[in-house]
Amino acid sequence: MKVVTNDIELKIALQDFNRGKRKLGFIPTMGALHEGHLHLVKQSHEENDITVVSIFINPKQFNNQDDFDKYPVTLESDKELLERGHCDILLLPSQEVIYPKGFKPVKVDIDTLNKVFEGPMRPGHFDGVIQVVNRLFEIVTPDVSYFGLKDFQQCLVIKALRNELFPKMELKFVPTIRKAEGLALSSRNARLSQLGQEKANIIFKTLAMIKELKKHIEPYDALKYGKHILTQNGFEVEYFALANADTLIESKKWLRNGKNIVLAAVWLEGVRLIDNYIF
Repeated sequence: MKVVTNDIELKIALQDFNRGKRKLGFIPTMGALHEGHLHLVKQSHEENDITVVSIFINPKQFNNQDDFDKYPVTLESDKELLERGHCDILLLPSQEVIYPKGFKPVKVDIDTLNKVFEGPMRPGHFDGVIQVVNRLFEIVTPDVSYFGLKDFQQCLVIKALRNELFPKMELKFVPTIRKAEGLALSSRNARLSQLGQEKANIIFKTLAMIKELKKHIEPYDALKYGKHILTQNGFEVEYFALANADTLIESKKWLRNGKNIVLAAVWLEGVRLIDNYIF
């Protein structure tokens, strides 16, 4: 695995790989890698000739300085995991590379996505996502980019970015990787105690339960019951809602199969956790 720190070094490394017409897969990350990230790397390795992974903790997508300060940095173990996971090139850009002097932010119309769920809860977050992913796409020029569906709303934002500025690039959204008990793998899980991680399995179980309740009761009552379960188990619930999986517009009625998405954002042990379930 080659490690590079800027666009010039990356171009030289890609020449060594004879980029030419070879297909390049890309996975942008903020480090603190886990099996969910490695699953994306594995898929890229199987589907492309070259796999590039970036690690950059983007300050622009943190609306909470404390959250940014506490974000785990595990670079050495990240490198070891990527070596074993068949990553060809690791891009470790500095803030000056991503946001150079004279940097001009791009504007992408994300319509209602900034007004629901994570939008109002994390002001400026999606703009930060757009800026960093746009810069990484410019630097890496991938043929295919991979993202996990745990951050479902973010995936829709990145899809809007692709459609507007990188129409020839393919996006692949990969199902959430979970522990056997259901907890979605996330870098934030490392901040939970062992007991907290065990308790956090309740989030997915509650989301999945809503699909079963669909057969018997209306959404309002199903969601109310789900919130009750989470609250009773010590979670502080920011939102627990049903929406259209295409638009993320909240729905008061059950939708056709494959279009229902239940989204949750909760706090446990001072850690904010998000998850979703589509049915």
